Amino acid sequence: MDELPEQSDEEDRLVAIVLAAGMGTRMRSGIPKILHHVAGDPMIFHVLGAIEKAGAAEIVLVVGHQSEQVKAAVGNSVRYVIQEPQLGTGHAVQQAIHALGSIPHRVLVLCGDAPLITDSSISKMASDIGDAAIVLLSANVPNPTGYGRVIRDSEGRVSAIVEEAHATEAQRAITEVNSGFYCFDGHWLAANLDKLERSPKGEYYLTDMVKLAVSQGRDVRAFATPNAEEVMGVNDRQQLAEVDRIMRARFCRALMANGVTVVDPATTYIGRAVSVGPDSVIHPGTHLRGETIIGERCEIGPNSIVIDSTIGNDCAVFASVVEGSYVGDRVAIGPFSHLRPGARIASDVKLGNYAEVKNSYIGENVQMHHFSYVGDAEIGSDTNIGAGTITCNYDGRRKHRTKVGKGVFLGSGTLLRAPVEVGDGAVTGAGSVVTKDVAPGSLVFGVPAREKTTNQGG
Repeated sequence: MDELPEQSDEEDRLVAIVLAAGMGTRMRSGIPKILHHVAGDPMIFHVLGAIEKAGAAEIVLVVGHQSEQVKAAVGNSVRYVIQEPQLGTGHAVQQAIHALGSIPHRVLVLCGDAPLITDSSISKMASDIGDAAIVLLSANVPNPTGYGRVIRDSEGRVSAIVEEAHATEAQRAITEVNSGFYCFDGHWLAANLDKLERSPKGEYYLTDMVKLAVSQGRDVRAFATPNAEEVMGVNDRQQLAEVDRIMRARFCRALMANGVTVVDPATTYIGRAVSVGPDSVIHPGTHLRGETIIGERCEIGPNSIVIDSTIGNDCAVFASVVEGSYVGDRVAIGPFSHLRPGARIASDVKLGNYAEVKNSYIGENVQMHHFSYVGDAEIGSDTNIGAGTITCNYDGRRKHRTKVGKGVFLGSGTLLRAPVEVGDGAVTGAGSVVTKDVAPGSLVFGVPAREKTTNQGG
């Protein structure tokens, strides 16, 4: 065989077409199927993430049913093609191929509802294409019900894909199944897509491209993944739960391989973008979601939720919620505390039971042990926040700021009516309602709070 000519960078770029136009009727949902969550993210995010890791330069997402919801969730990182009407997978690829400005040698076609696919399998398909017309991803499964069967000739070469509805009894006994993931010779694909014929159901099946390639004497290769879980699709809620379980276990294994203790992976919920440092311990019932970073030697949970937050080294978060927040080193949180978006916690802080912080900075070595709320505030270092202290930050129309200096002692039940400032070293008596600024080093008490002439007792 003659050697293939060298390809330009443009010719050799990898592009992907993702099929996501299905109705998903078995989900019985008003949400598009590909937006149902797997391990904390819409399942399509996992597919797109694997494609990006495999090095695809461009992704075309074929949408149809509830396309506006899909576009709003996925954003502008992909190019969209509307398949309307929806006449099968072959028709979907016909629509997508026309959206590509130029056709490269390698064109991936993948399913948007199979989130367990890995970047390594995608890369393997793409690297194996060579002079073949098609490389498909297959798997050997003990129960092939519902899948198209990979048919091989006497020499073991792929000769066809037969859908279960059209398979003979002998073909249904075959356990090697088609995943719906392909890498095509892009030029051959573009030249032959229009040769697909309608099925008795009136649809164009992409699997018929295999038979067409064989009839033309072109090579069709099957790469059998060693992990059959990768080809699992989601068609109903039971399959969604099973795929979610597998994905969570995968993420937990990755953390444990990097030195993290996950006490019970079956009851631990880790997102795909989460990072956890070595020697940290994740207890059961913990959810780590979004762009979350956990430092080294931390103890998270049980029953904690951390979303889009950064937590430093040597911290403990016990039965609490942390969202959109930054936490320094050696911070103890909980139980039953809530850090809302915009909370910034310096090092060596103690936030006890039922402590809530929102859009505020808490300085180093602050003690806020129980039943207190700090919102839209700045708390200086070494301050003690007594039980029941509240920053009254909302006047019914807008939020106001509170500033508390360093080394302040806020007595139990203190109400700070914003906007207000408490100076360094000041003290408020229990039950004080502070409506005016408090001078540094002074003692105030009462309703409204009044300053004591001298503060001899400290």
